[in-house]
Formats: sequence, C-alpha cells, structure tokens
Amino acid sequence: MNLFKFLLTCILFSHVGTEIQILINPVNLPENMLPGIELSRAYDKDVAGKPDAYHFLSEAKDFVIDASSGVITSTKTFNYETDPTRFLFIVDTGGTTRSVLTVNIIDVPEPPDCTADPLFSSGTATMEIGEDTPLFQSIYNVIATDEDIANGDKLTYMIETQLSGPKRGAKCFGIDPINGVVSLRGEDPLDFDAGYHTFQLALRATDTAGLFCQGTLIIKIKNVNDEKPQFEQFPLNSLNVTENKPIGEIIARLKATDRDEDSSIIYSFKTQEERFGLDPFTGIITLLQSLELDNQNNSRSYSLEVEARDDGNNTGTYMFTIFVEKVDYPISCDSSFSTGAGASVSVPENIPAFAVIYMILSRDPDPEQEVEQFQLVVAVRNRHDLSLESCIGTITVNIQNVNDESPVFTYIPHEPINIYENLPVGTKLVKLMATDRDIDDAVHYEFIGTQKEFSINEDSGEVTIAYPLDYEDVATPKSWVLYVRVYDDERVHSTTGTLTVILEDINDNAPRCSQDIYVFELPENIPVETLLVSLTCTDKDRTVPNNNVTYHLIKDTFSNKTFTLINNELKIGPTHLDYDNIIFAGMQFKHILFIKVSDEGIPILSTTITIIIRVTQINELNPKGTMPEFTLDIYEDRPVDALVGKVTFTDADWPLNNIKYAIVGGNFGTPPKFYIEPYTGVIKLLDSLDREAESQYKIAVQVTDLDNDALPDPIRQRRATAQVTIHVLNVNDEPPVCNPPHMEMQIFSTVKGPFIHLNCSDRDSPQEHLSYSIIGGNTNNQFTLWRQGVDPPFLATRKNFQYDLFQGIQDPMTFQLLVEVTDELGGDKVRQLSATVTVIVHVLPWTTVLPTSSTQTTTTTITTAVLKKFSYYWRPDNWLPAVLTLMGVLFGLCLYAVAWCLFKHSCYLLKEQSMQYNEPADGAKELINSTVPSLVIEESVYMQYSGSSYDEPAVVGSKNNGEVVGEELRAVRSLWVPGQTYMGAMLSHVRPVWLSHPGREEDSRGEREFMGVAWGKKWSGVPQDESAPKASLQRSTSKIGQGVDVDS
Repeated sequence: MNLFKFLLTCILFSHVGTEIQILINPVNLPENMLPGIELSRAYDKDVAGKPDAYHFLSEAKDFVIDASSGVITSTKTFNYETDPTRFLFIVDTGGTTRSVLTVNIIDVPEPPDCTADPLFSSGTATMEIGEDTPLFQSIYNVIATDEDIANGDKLTYMIETQLSGPKRGAKCFGIDPINGVVSLRGEDPLDFDAGYHTFQLALRATDTAGLFCQGTLIIKIKNVNDEKPQFEQFPLNSLNVTENKPIGEIIARLKATDRDEDSSIIYSFKTQEERFGLDPFTGIITLLQSLELDNQNNSRSYSLEVEARDDGNNTGTYMFTIFVEKVDYPISCDSSFSTGAGASVSVPENIPAFAVIYMILSRDPDPEQEVEQFQLVVAVRNRHDLSLESCIGTITVNIQNVNDESPVFTYIPHEPINIYENLPVGTKLVKLMATDRDIDDAVHYEFIGTQKEFSINEDSGEVTIAYPLDYEDVATPKSWVLYVRVYDDERVHSTTGTLTVILEDINDNAPRCSQDIYVFELPENIPVETLLVSLTCTDKDRTVPNNNVTYHLIKDTFSNKTFTLINNELKIGPTHLDYDNIIFAGMQFKHILFIKVSDEGIPILSTTITIIIRVTQINELNPKGTMPEFTLDIYEDRPVDALVGKVTFTDADWPLNNIKYAIVGGNFGTPPKFYIEPYTGVIKLLDSLDREAESQYKIAVQVTDLDNDALPDPIRQRRATAQVTIHVLNVNDEPPVCNPPHMEMQIFSTVKGPFIHLNCSDRDSPQEHLSYSIIGGNTNNQFTLWRQGVDPPFLATRKNFQYDLFQGIQDPMTFQLLVEVTDELGGDKVRQLSATVTVIVHVLPWTTVLPTSSTQTTTTTITTAVLKKFSYYWRPDNWLPAVLTLMGVLFGLCLYAVAWCLFKHSCYLLKEQSMQYNEPADGAKELINSTVPSLVIEESVYMQYSGSSYDEPAVVGSKNNGEVVGEELRAVRSLWVPGQTYMGAMLSHVRPVWLSHPGREEDSRGEREFMGVAWGKKWSGVPQDESAPKASLQRSTSKIGQGVDVDS
C-alpha cells in the first residue's frame, strides 16, 4: 500500500510544471511611450534558454513577446483618448500552467496644440488696427486644441508678456481666459501719438495640468487723426496795435499744435475779415487796411475768431481781441510857410497873367485822404503907394487826375520764404501787395518768365503752389528766385520785384530695408560671435539728420545676453545659445527679435524688422550620476520584486533627464539576481538571496540618453556607466547545528572535570554569539558546561559520584542531558534561533570486579521532545508618549504660574509698605525735626542710584554752613520704630538715608534710625542746635529692602 502511494505521488508531481513568473504585472504603460521598449519579462525555469519557448495564446497585434527571452514590448505608441485602455494576454510556455498579463494604458497629460494658426505658433502672426479701435472688440482669436478635453480637461488663455514700442510699459490688451479672444481692455489707452506703435503679445494656452503651448501675436497700431489742434493763447487773449500801423506789417503770429503725427494745420478766420489777413500755413496775421481812428468807419477794437484745421478735418478755434491805440499827429506844413512871418514873394509889376507866383505844399496826416481842390486867398497891394488900397480875392484850383504814377509794392518779402516739401498744391505762400497813386487805377501781378511750381493771382497777388514738391526728386530745384511784375490797368507803368523761395526737406520717408523678416535655424552649439545677419537699410530723405539711420535691438529678458547688435550687424553672444532650458521650451525653442531701424529726423520715423531664430538641439552632454559609485544594502530575506535601491543620473540635454538604464555586467545567474527599471533607475530583486552563499554583488549599470539630438538618436547617443555595489545584509535565518546531535558516553564515577567536547556551529553567527545551557536531565546539578574563550564548551562533572571516601556507587547510573545552543547572543531575542544536543552519560562504579547484582540494566532509548520557550517584553501603546508629553507641558506651566504669583505678591507687599509724602521741603523738615530735634550735618550726603556699584555713590548734596545743598529729599511716611524692623521698598533712583548718632549705641539688631529717602528734589537741611549732640554721616553698606544703605 505504501509503495502504491509513493508511485502515485511521483506521477502527479511529474505532470505539475513550475509557475510562469512575470516580473512586472500589471504593466502600467504611459500612452506616449515609444514602441520597442521592454515592458515586462516572462520567466519559466523549465524552458529557460530554449528557442521558441514563450508566446501569447491569443493574437496581439499591438504587443509582442520574444520567443526566446520572454521580453514583452509594444509595437506602437498608444493614444489614451482613442485606443483601448486595457489589454489581457495569456502567456504560455507549453507546460500545464499559464499566466495572465494585464497591460493598462495610462493617460499622460498632453500639452495643448497651438499650430492651428502656423503664423501664430511661429511668432509671425501680425495684425494692424487703428488707435480708435473700440474696447472689447475682437482683434484676434487664439485657437488651441487639446486631446485631453475629452477627459474633462479645460484650457485657460492668458497673456504671458506684453511689450510695447517704441515707448515701453503699456498694458492695453487683454484676453478672454475661456475663448481666447484678444481685445482692448482699457487698462492703458491705446494712443499712437503717445509712442505706442507696436505691441508684441506672448499668448499662452494652459491646461489643468499646467502644460501649455504659446505663440506670438504682433499688433501694429495705425495712426488715426483723432487729435484737435490746440492754440497757444495770447496774454489776456488780446493784442494792442497803434493806429499808425503800416499796411502789410505783421500784427501777430498764431501757433497751434497737433499731437497727431505728420499732421499739418491750416489757419482761417471763422468769419470774413477785410481789414486783417491770415496766412493759412504760418498763422501770421497782417494788416490789410488802415486803422486810423480819424476815419469814422474804423473801430477801436476788433474781435477775431480763428480756426485751425488739421488733415483729419479736426478743428480748434480761438477768439481774441485787437485793441487800436490812438496816435495824435500835428498838421505838417513847409517850414518857410508855417514859421515866422510866413513866405514873402516879390512879383514884378509886369508879370504876365496866370504866371506862377508861389506853390503851397502841404501834407495831410491821413494818407488816404486825397487833395482834389485848393482855395487861395490873395491880397494885392501897391508896393510903393502908401495907400492902403488893396484887393483880396479867392482863387480856387481844381486838380485833375493824370496817369502819371507807377505801381509801388507795399508788401513783398525781402527775406527768403522757406517752405516744406509736403505742402499740398494750392497752398498759399504769400500775398503780395502794391498800390497805384493814380485815382481809379488798379494794379495787376504776373511772373516774369515761366514758373511750373508756383502761380500768382493776377488781381490779388496771392502766390500759391501749382505743382507737387518733393525734396528727394532730383528734378525739383531746391530754391527759386521769382521775378514779379506789378502793372496798372493800361500797362503804362509797372514795377518789378523779386521773391526768393527755399524748399526745405522734411522727414517724410521712413528707413527701408532690403528684407523685413529673417528666419534662421541654428544648432545650439554655434560659436559665440557668429555673425547672423548684416542689415542693409537706407532712408530716401536727402538731408541730415533725416537720413541718419540707427539700429536698436528689442529683445526679451531671456534673450538679453544671447544676441548683440553692433551698428547693423547681429551676432551671437556674449552667451551661447542654449536649447536645454525649460523656459526656452515654453518659447517653442525659438527667439523672436525685433530690430527697430529709425532715422533722426523730427518726427522720428522707424521700421521694424522681425528676426526669428529657431534653435535645434545637439546632444552635447553626457549623463551624470549623483555620486561616483552607488552602494546599496538589502536584507537576504527580502522577497522577489523587493526594492534594492535607485541609481540616479541626470542629463542636462533637453528633454531633461530623458535617460534609460540597463544592467550590463555582474548580474550573473539564471535567472539573474537583479533587474533595473529602464526609465527610473530603480533596482529590484529578481531572485532570492543567501548571504551565507554570497554577501556582496558588484554590477555595472549603463545609462544612455534618449532623443537629445536633432539627428537620428542612435548616432549621437551618449552613455555613462555606474558601478553599483550591493551588500547583502545578514538575517538570522540559520539555526545552530550540532554534530552529532546525539552523543552517548560512559564514565567512571570518580571522573571530575570535562569529559566530552560539544561540536556546534552556526552559518550566520560566529562562535562568540553562541550561548550554551543545560536545560534538562541535570539531576542535582551534577554536570556543568566548561568553556574556554569562544570555542564550544566541554561537558564536565561538578564532583565525582562516590558516596564515601572509599566506596563509590554500587550500581551504574544513566543521565540524559539536554543542552540548548542559542545564537544572536545579546541580540534581538525575537529573532534568536536555537538547537539542542542530547548527551547520554552512563556513570559506572569504580570497582575492579564487576559486582553481581540482581538489577537489570535498562537499554537507553532516544526520543524526540518539543522544547518551548517564551520571551516577554513590554511595548507602550501609541497614546502613552503623547500623554506623558502633555503632562510635562502642563507641569511646566504650573511651575511658571506659581513663580509668577509669588513674584507679583512680593511686589505688592513691597508697594504697600512703601509710602511717601508729596509735601515740599518743609514737610520733610518737620518729619526730621520730629525724629531728630537738633542735628548738625557735617558731611556730604550721598545717594546710591539703582544699578550702580556700592563703592561709587552719586553726590546729592554737600555741607554749606550747616545746610545740605543739592537734591531735595522727600521724607517717607514709614519710620523705624524701636523694636521693629523697617522693610520699606525703595523705588528706582531712591535710596534710604540713615542717621547714626555718635555716642549713642545701636540696638541689639544693629539698626539705625531711618532719616529719609533721597528722591530728587532739594532739601535745605535742618536747623542747628549747639546743645544737641552732633551726628556725622558715615559710610554703611547695610541693605534695607531693595535699597542700599548709603552714607548715613
């Protein structure tokens, strides 16, 4: 029957295979992991090393298992949002057992995608808006996508940076955090005229995991003529002009300014003015008609309203008043006629009739008044006749007009007229003025010669621009000398004048460059000082400084030290390009630079050049370990898949720390003892350990970086090797072993001392850690263990077995001793292991002849016994340390409270005992007189201040004819009473003053009379009494309360 059971058991065990081990199960596969990476490994020791041993039972197109090694890998990169998230595979090796492998696809947060608008993601998206764009009107909509939105992810839009130029610091734009609409938000007004011409917005879309994508939007602001001209006002808004102001002379010049760039202003009167002229371009007001107050048609004041209009039809008005001041002129006559006796004319008597006798000339102070008639009163007397006969008559002379006067220019500029090249056709330059003294004779104007650029009105004399002027056009003269002829109606008389016009250049051309956008792709290891681009820019303006070109590099903080612009050359430096930076990754690995090319004219005109530099990665750094060698410890009883330790390497190439670990040496055995997770560096146990077989392992770990180069990765991969030493720590898992475990021996009853040597050892404990004890069969303690050093002990007898001096035992005796051997001497008793050895000792009597005995010797039978040992220890509950700590804190608080109460109580007692008068010196004097009736103070009074030493008291008063002069002393209400002790408390800067009488003995307690307290006021002392005993102040160091006994 037993044989049948044995054969059945063998048959059953022959058909049971070993279990297939899967190192990592389940496998958590991140969705973005590249295919071909080892995910797990199947191991079956029955088929280890055989080809075509491992396979999946079901078809798996997305995963494969290597038939020879059992390595399981994926064949594609998964997408959590579109692919299945869990796979189950049955691993088979052809045996009777199979294992199920579970693969879970783990969602990895993916950054948003901003490439829907390629210009935005590349940093070249440009918008142009007017400065009058309404608030909250959509300007641009950032479009970003995120596959994680299907799993509840949300995108938030924000403006990372907002740069304005050429004036910095404006915050005009905002973005809706939900829909990504960019609009004006009104934090700062959008004003082109304030210097805000261009904005660069770095816009970012961020998901809930903090991942983001971003792009750049360039917004160019278009100038809109939205500013009204503003006049510079006259004092009190008025002007004073004398009535004799010549016609054509300048009265004043108006000036209006417009904040709009490149805006010209045209001046005009709001109402028609005949008396005053206004230059529409310069604002100069001239006098067109006389202001003579003798003319009743003229007024003493004129109110003028002037309008200034810019190119955008924006107007500004200004009203002021011109006051005319009176000037009195005397009538001016010929001096020979108007002075003395007047003019005397001698006429011969035969003078013919109608002969000219005398011509009277007069000048009317009013030029406008024409003299058309003269009346002469003539008296005729006889020269030689003394008679008074005479005749008086009136002669009226009428003047008839004759065209005998040539036209005369009353206003023609003698200084050159400077005009700007941007004046439009029809612009009035000047109005020439001329008069003809002939009555009813008009004047007309014309150019002498042909003038293409200018024209003159024949009747009014206005000179205007007739042809567009361009200073940069080489065919356009830069100055003209215009010859102007003025003639009368019948061209009988004429006058010629000259007018000089000079054309001035204005800054009307911005610099232009050969290229507006540059795009470069550079490796990150390009040398410093490498020239990127040499800009070629010119300005069409012909004069300095309008055509002086300057270059200014606009860059963000990150690019501040990476690029240098010297004149028109952009170079790398002073620092090199760096692809491996998390901030640069957020910038999509590109620098966007702006170079502002400006002239030096007024206003300054500029052009912005955009330079986009894409940086490509270079694998230039080796992986670097956190330490030169790694030392790890693990206990020998740790299970498979237990954590051994971690090898940590870093790689500064982007993507940062993208490295793979692999064990390349020292990991021998089938299966090997250790394996390393390829992407974490975590080393785990793959097979059981035995410190007694191997106490140390040295393995080599190779670290390889991944995806750190723009070229195919295997070509430029960098590697490093780490030496890892793994110490296997001892665990007490081997009990002591005694060889042999059973011993039997015969000794004579007279033997005293060691008689048998025990042979015990422990594989994981040295001999000095083994302890021995006899735990059974040692009747009457006849036996003991005798041990020298660390070697196993001897079994010895304490005494012989004789009952008397000459007679021993009569019959043989048998002892069955049980000796316990325990390891971990002095160690953790919980982990101690023990073994026992049985020693059977037969004690024989010491006799020469074997006595006859009726007693039959029994045969020794070896049996197995179970030995139980109990170890007791106490461990407190978790709440006990907390309670003890709390009790200690409460006890400390109680001690503090008791000490504080005692201190406050003592202070209260001292305060109650310290009482002082507020009376002046007289009250103190009465108190002292009542205590010491008469006393002469012979020494200085001192007061010891609080905090100073006893040996250096401060002087309070001094002797002066029997009075203490110095600080006044206040008396204290409490005085010393014989038989009692004064315990008054001294305040700060207060010390008691004691008096000691010569010749009077102090009482038995050595106390003296308390006189007063030094308090800080003057004390004039006490009256003298010659009959009284004199008291002297003596030095004393007695202490009263908190005070110090000073010179008393």
